[in-house]
Amino acid sequence: MRAVFFLLVLVNLVLFVWSQGYFGEQQEGREPQRLREQIDPEKMRVAPQAAAPAAAQACRRVEGLAAGEAEQLRQALQDGGLTASIQAAEEAPGFWVNIPALPSKAVADKKAGELKLFGITDFHVIQAEGGSFAISLGLFKNEDGANEFLQGLNRKGVKSARIETRAMPPAPVRLEVRGAAELLARRLPELLTATNGATAGDCP
Repeated sequence: MRAVFFLLVLVNLVLFVWSQGYFGEQQEGREPQRLREQIDPEKMRVAPQAAAPAAAQACRRVEGLAAGEAEQLRQALQDGGLTASIQAAEEAPGFWVNIPALPSKAVADKKAGELKLFGITDFHVIQAEGGSFAISLGLFKNEDGANEFLQGLNRKGVKSARIETRAMPPAPVRLEVRGAAELLARRLPELLTATNGATAGDCP
């Protein structure tokens, strides 16, 4: 009996030692042990959330706007989440080639007949300030062009023409619009329908 008792104790000790893993790692053991082998807390990391891709940006330039139209369009675009800036037209003087100070319409018409004899047909008889008349022969953006034209008139025999500096008609302004490409492509055409023939193109 004593031998059987000691044998049972020995068997229990062997089973206990084996269950604790002293005989090597168990490939198929208790569930907690298997989970510990599969999950290593030291190696677990929370993956950072991927940043959303930035929306594609675009820039469009709107041409042919009057000053009032440009301001209204700029405000509407900015209210819709876009950025818009007005590029003011450059103010430059014009150079007007004309025959001035003709006292009456009859005198102006007579002078116009003389111009036709010199082979000059591109002109306009206009009423000037104070009731006098003038013959407009051309309006130039730069003085060199006006001088060259006047010299050509002189060579044809026209001696009474002269150059005056005057303000040019206001040039249309431009508007540059920047923002998300998808929003810009959808919103800008809708707003351009309310303008007087303005057109849009890519920014340079």
